[in-house]
Amino acid sequence: MSHAYLYLIDIIWIYMCFKIILFFIFLMINHKLYANDNCKDIKGIFFDLGDTLIESVGGGQFQLRSGAQKMINDLLLIDKRLGIITNVPNDWSIEDLEAILENPSFLDDFEIVVLSTQAPAPKPDPAIFNYSFSLLTNPPAIEQMAFVTEDLDHIANLEIDPTEGARAVGMIGIHLSDGISSPFTDYTVSTDDFQTIVNIADEHVFCNGFEL
Repeated sequence: MSHAYLYLIDIIWIYMCFKIILFFIFLMINHKLYANDNCKDIKGIFFDLGDTLIESVGGGQFQLRSGAQKMINDLLLIDKRLGIITNVPNDWSIEDLEAILENPSFLDDFEIVVLSTQAPAPKPDPAIFNYSFSLLTNPPAIEQMAFVTEDLDHIANLEIDPTEGARAVGMIGIHLSDGISSPFTDYTVSTDDFQTIVNIADEHVFCNGFEL
């Protein structure tokens, strides 16, 4: 094999490598532009209340779960907007809710607290999530809000195009569960791992259903 032929092969190989590098640079630039236009980080989180933030201590009373207050504090430190969306008996008011909490002052850490009795419908009806979002002043995009609950039905009823739950209105679903992760939610977090919720909120970028 002649030196000229080998030289030609080297030139062709270098040229192909150069084209491949240019192609990947093009993809990266376009991906960055796409991300800037279509990707949303989490600006705020709505929480369920019972068995998500609070637990029974008997006698009809409830307390914050271990680690919940630290998570709330940490989320506020990174400027995340917080709210509560909870189903309650039909005749309940905020005073009734406060009466069953050992220390209801933690509710003051939340921008809004929405009871199902105040909303057009209880969870998992999408109306309560839209209603809660509408109460935020200068709200971010609804796709930048997450909802945390132990009840998967309140996140979604389908993997794609759900008709019920928080994901039906575009919110990001975070399911508290020690079981197998469901395709109906965006995240599954262990029931006692509140720190992971902070990490998700601090680092999360979500693009049309995909995490970056």
